[in-house]
Formats: sequence, structure tokens, C-alpha cells
Amino acid sequence: MLRTRYRILVLDPSPGLAAALAALLGGNDGFLAEGRAVDARMESLPKRFSAEIDTEKPAQPDAVMLDPSAFTLAPDGLIQRLHDCYGPIRLLGYASGDSPGLVRTCLGLGFRAFLAKSATLETIRMCLSAVKTGGVFIDAPHSGALLTTPDSAPPAPTRSLTEREAYVLKSVARGKSLKEIGYELSLSSKTVETYKARGTSKLNISGRREIVEYAIRAGWV
Repeated sequence: MLRTRYRILVLDPSPGLAAALAALLGGNDGFLAEGRAVDARMESLPKRFSAEIDTEKPAQPDAVMLDPSAFTLAPDGLIQRLHDCYGPIRLLGYASGDSPGLVRTCLGLGFRAFLAKSATLETIRMCLSAVKTGGVFIDAPHSGALLTTPDSAPPAPTRSLTEREAYVLKSVARGKSLKEIGYELSLSSKTVETYKARGTSKLNISGRREIVEYAIRAGWV
């Protein structure tokens, strides 16, 4: 009889990165990994782990691995989406080492591990061993996420946000598109973009990831 292997589903908007990480994970004894490309809003999640080897049938994954910053959903929404699709699975994250706020939030919401995208094969093996046995694993580049530092508080805005600017930034942090926000406010996408630009300028931040990290520190999400 074939031994049951621990199934890990790697999700990423980049099919090449998903496949590469799955190859590294699946190269460890007792583990089977599959990489699948999904859209940034997670509207096309694969329902099942693909057929494995000749005598095994498609099944639910035991764990899902992904980079939370690669998706437009806020961490809590992302986790809810995964649990709605796969049930009580274990969640593993990978990200660059400059996102302590995001990593800290995800760990608080139930992630069992975080790896750097450049993690060595030995680090990956230690991570998989810990997660499979019910442990938690944080590699060195993300160890700062376990510390409470002054960075955990939201930076003071240089100027107060208007109600519209705050609404737009909070909505962006929760994964909504400019079109959706515009529909809610009865505004054009171009006008919403203007509010977003003004708000990020006041907060000295830029890009969706920095908006999400600020929102986490500010308690918006």
C-alpha cells in the first residue's frame, strides 16, 4: 500500500513561481506539492488537489502556501476565502523580509509558518517537518515579526485624511477595486484614484502593499 503523503497546494498569481516552489516542497520525502496560478482576487481557486499518482485520487490539500502580499484581499478576508474553499487547512506564508507588519498579522490570524522566497532547501525541510507535526516555523528573515517595536504603531499622517480619502484607502486595503469603490460612492474610477493618491501622499506611503500594512497597523482591517 502506498504511504499517504502530506499535500501542499502552492498558490500564486505567477504560474512560474508557483511551479518552482511546488517543485522544492515536493522534493521532500513524505510531501507532495502542486503549484497553481490563481488571480490576485482569488476568484479562481482550484477546488481539489489534482490526481497524484496512479492509484491515488484527487483530494483536499492538507496545507496551502502563498504570499499574502500578492493578493488584493486583506489578510482576514484572504484567510476566510481559503477556509471557505478548503476547510480547516494549515496556512503557510512566504514573503520578502521587509513586511513585519503583514507577517505579524497573518501569524496572529492562524498562519503556521513564514519563509523567505530565498529560503534554502534545509530551511524548507525544517519548516515542513514542524508544520506537519503541528508546530509553527518562522525563518530568520521574518523573526522581527515576533517582536513588538515602535514600528507596530501607525505612522502619524502629515495631514489629516478627509472622510473620502480614508474610505477609499480602507476599501483598497480590504481588496476592493477602484470600480467597486466608485460604485459605492457614486463616483468615477478616476475620481476614486484621485482620492487614493491624495491619501497615500498624506501618509507618505505608496502601492497596495504599503496601504495594507498601514491599514493593519492602524486597525482598519
